[in-house]
Amino acid sequence: MICFTSEIGYYMTFDFWNKRADIIVAVIAFLALLFTFFQINISKRESRRATAFSAYNEYLQLCFDFPNYSYGSKSIIMHAGKVEIQYPWFISRMLFCFEQILVVEKDNKQWLIALESQLTKHSWYLKNSNSIKRKEWSKNLQELIDKAV
Repeated sequence: MICFTSEIGYYMTFDFWNKRADIIVAVIAFLALLFTFFQINISKRESRRATAFSAYNEYLQLCFDFPNYSYGSKSIIMHAGKVEIQYPWFISRMLFCFEQILVVEKDNKQWLIALESQLTKHSWYLKNSNSIKRKEWSKNLQELIDKAV
């Protein structure tokens, strides 16, 4: 039984701390568990963020490599009534990058605005794209494409 005493010297004895050791260990273990869960959540969030940034960086590199395509200007991409042969592949890679972003950041409003802005530039092509008509892309990306088109 634990009795409370007003003598300060008692709080410095082995007997006092020995009786409370189990409680102290349990509290420390609980705090360590909370810290671990906190670290795991931060790690997951940062990993998702890195994936999204990496995918968008890949898209930006694609735009750098094909600047004429990145603007989505129909007058630059169409020649004699035909789309340049590399443009559909540019669009496919763009959509793949966007799909990767949406897998990890589907609820992030900033990403949705950025992706929709890019999709809108290419809406003239996306309206007639067979892969869009067949709904080959993820549900989240398909909804964003439909909104942009």
